[in-house]
Amino acid sequence: MQRKKKQEERNRSFLGVTFSCCKVYTRIHINRKRDAYVGWCPKCCRKAEVKISPYGTKSRFFSAN
Repeated sequence: MQRKKKQEERNRSFLGVTFSCCKVYTRIHINRKRDAYVGWCPKCCRKAEVKISPYGTKSRFFSAN
């Protein structure tokens, strides 16, 4: 059962984000509604939300100010 959970985590969509507030990198994951990627800075808990556009982008890494 634990193996299945780890497999699901590996297949989960994410964006790489550098939080410039605390100079840390982390991944933010797609929400349940699948309309945005949402995450928080691991140090100061500042929220980052990236809406999913029908036009999209090929970029997978971003900076949050």
